[in-house]
Amino acid sequence: MRYVSIFSGVEAATLAWEPLGWEPLAFCEIDDFPSAVLAEHWPNVPNLGDITKVDWKKEIHGAVDLVVGGSPCQSFSIAGKREGLKGASGLMFEYIRCVQELMPRWFLWENVKGALSCEGGAAFGQLLREMDALGYGLAWRVLDAQFFGVAQRRERLFLVGHLGDARACEVLFEPESMCWDTPSSREKRKAVAAASGRCVAQGSGTGRLNPDDQHDTFSIAGNIIGRKPENGGNGGGFQEPGEPMYTLTTIDRPAVAFKYHQGSKAGGIGAAVEQSPTLTADYHNPAVMYEESEACLCAHASKEPPVVAFKNHQGATNGSGTDESEPIAGYHNINDNTTAESGIRSVVRRLTPLECERLQGFPDNHTRIPWKGKPAEECPDSLRYKACGNSMAVPVMRWLGERIEAVDRL
Repeated sequence: MRYVSIFSGVEAATLAWEPLGWEPLAFCEIDDFPSAVLAEHWPNVPNLGDITKVDWKKEIHGAVDLVVGGSPCQSFSIAGKREGLKGASGLMFEYIRCVQELMPRWFLWENVKGALSCEGGAAFGQLLREMDALGYGLAWRVLDAQFFGVAQRRERLFLVGHLGDARACEVLFEPESMCWDTPSSREKRKAVAAASGRCVAQGSGTGRLNPDDQHDTFSIAGNIIGRKPENGGNGGGFQEPGEPMYTLTTIDRPAVAFKYHQGSKAGGIGAAVEQSPTLTADYHNPAVMYEESEACLCAHASKEPPVVAFKNHQGATNGSGTDESEPIAGYHNINDNTTAESGIRSVVRRLTPLECERLQGFPDNHTRIPWKGKPAEECPDSLRYKACGNSMAVPVMRWLGERIEAVDRL
């Protein structure tokens, strides 16, 4: 499959489709940093730059099987001004022009879910009319990246077109999902709530089932899902110190948060490592939140897994000697209002650029490149955050590519 990628960003499509053996003929990206990422990883693929100035018939030689791209979403997004096609999202017309001049067998367009409702649906409707007039059969669907193996909820709209017939439907909709008899969201919520109620009743209000049964969804009855480990060992759902924490079981209620008491081992803020390791079974530090009446002390990251949130008194100091009334390096405030009763504030550690890459399914350090004469180690985090946030999720694009390839062979 030979394809052209426009509004390329840092090229999630090519990361997804290289294992399929697909060939990118050209990229089209105007921003400096994403363009540098493209040049670093795919130096032999031309970047045509400003899409408004590209003559597609002149630049691309030979048949093109597919055009892929996500035109700017800012004025479609419900988080923006909703300017629609009058804003940056008006570059959708450049996507249409590219398809019109190249007439590929397939096209794939991606955008935010707000594109469906912007301008009362008129903007998306115009895209459909234009593509229909070119002879493409169309199908569209909102896909959520969390169901494709990444740890984030990311809903995006995908429009697939196939020239001459309706095979696009076979790409986006699996046969078992085309019967139109799936239960409504309200029905599914009722089923989950009913199952949760049975779970609580069988366990006499503790939320437990029989030891060998599978634990149901957390109930809404207010029962505790985590608690402090009791004296005598691992009855609170913990293994021995240093061993990995196992998944939730029905035999007990493993703690997911507890108070961190003065006098126990300090800290757990991983200042010496870039990303947080997984939680361990050492009950001193598997929690994602703790309270401490004294100073918050940084532990050696090689010995203690870092927490991702903690509470601390205003005015206390951390292990680096920083006044706790100021943000800690690598953390930001989530509540600047200190209560008179407790004097407690909360802070949460920021995601690292590496973690953001993993949330999108990128290879590690895909956006960590030499930049403006400086080595990759000094690549600005702000540019990496933006590049990741503007990209597509690689596993979703891989699934779409596999679906297109399977249908194309029929």
